[in-house]
Amino acid sequence: MHVSIAPHGEVAGSAVGGPPTAETITTPATATSGPTGMAVAIDFDRIRATLMVLGIALHAADVFVSAGDWLVSDSHRGIAFDALVAVIHSFRVPGFFLLSGLLFAGSLTRHAAPGLALRQLVRLGVPLLSCWAVLNAAQTALLAWHRGGDPWEALASISTPMGHLWFVRDLLVMNLLVLVWVAIRGALPLGTRRKIAFASLPASHPIHWMTVALIGALLSHLLLVVVRLSGLAYAPGPGGLTLFNLAFYAPMFLAGLTMRHHPTWLAGWLRTPWWLLPVAAFAANWGDAASDTLPHALAREVALAVELLGIWLATGAAVGLLARWRSRPHGSGMGDRLGHHLGRALADASYTIFLVHHLMVVALALLLLPLDWPAALKFALIASGALALSLAFHRWVVRPFAVTRLLFNGRLPAAPHDQPVTATAGRA
Repeated sequence: MHVSIAPHGEVAGSAVGGPPTAETITTPATATSGPTGMAVAIDFDRIRATLMVLGIALHAADVFVSAGDWLVSDSHRGIAFDALVAVIHSFRVPGFFLLSGLLFAGSLTRHAAPGLALRQLVRLGVPLLSCWAVLNAAQTALLAWHRGGDPWEALASISTPMGHLWFVRDLLVMNLLVLVWVAIRGALPLGTRRKIAFASLPASHPIHWMTVALIGALLSHLLLVVVRLSGLAYAPGPGGLTLFNLAFYAPMFLAGLTMRHHPTWLAGWLRTPWWLLPVAAFAANWGDAASDTLPHALAREVALAVELLGIWLATGAAVGLLARWRSRPHGSGMGDRLGHHLGRALADASYTIFLVHHLMVVALALLLLPLDWPAALKFALIASGALALSLAFHRWVVRPFAVTRLLFNGRLPAAPHDQPVTATAGRA
């Protein structure tokens, strides 16, 4: 089996970073249960755009969870929002790390390590810092004002939390660590490099989805055990970075790096039945809570194992479902054309959506907080309003100006010889 890559488009090495990549990975025909039995091209742009929109739904639903423990808590709550949050949370961030690993593996084949390190520092590091200093600071001031505090004092304290930007922070660290490993490996003798080849999975034979999930969960658990035994698991690093959180999601990123070269493993994983998603999400959610609250250490380890297995199953089911859905043929009707244009707009603005939607959700939730309206109506208004505002911010603030493209998308001005990235039909 081989990886089929579109010949055009730059890859940011991130499931959130950069313009449309126009890149796909073609998995074997066994990756789907479609009637044609044909191989499916995994459309990165459409999948990441869908995950972005689900992020808006996730944070809008957080306003109405029954525990009332989010940044903004409405008096109208419901258990349906708890379920929605649990399902999306079980696969969305792991799915981002998986896609990021797949994309970064492609970048490693086209760029030397020093140049790629600089690209990633710009593509991920610049938006991370600018959005933390501007958008997250604005959110901190807004929440301080809502709670009766002094917003200017909140800004002056320089204690703005990293918030949802932790993903970009951890992804940048993972990218740089992999590049360090690539540099070290490149300095070793050829024979040694062959013995420790990074993508050293067994030969690409068909594999069952449960096998991939079990192996992934087991290796994830072993890594977390080693990290905790080190005594440094929860030591705070820059921006709230912890070794435990890095180790929790690193296996999913490494899976993407490795499966880029072993598409049959990816295909097997993406055959995880879609109907298993709610079951896996429940297991992941239960394990997350129980691994912190059960009285005995062994019971907490079992709960952590259940959580990790649930995450690997949920990610395989969700990304596989999105891959099959996004690979359906496009029609020629008005609805299909509108959907195609919307998909292109979402893919183009996906990085901006990720960065700015959190502030939009918080602001709209605070605006609607005094109104005695049903939770479902408020949720719909917050989610749709945050999406519209994020798209507008990208269209009229980020996209037209070189400085805002750099600050909020990490995109340097194109060199004169560079060709613009054009998303082909079906790969917006």
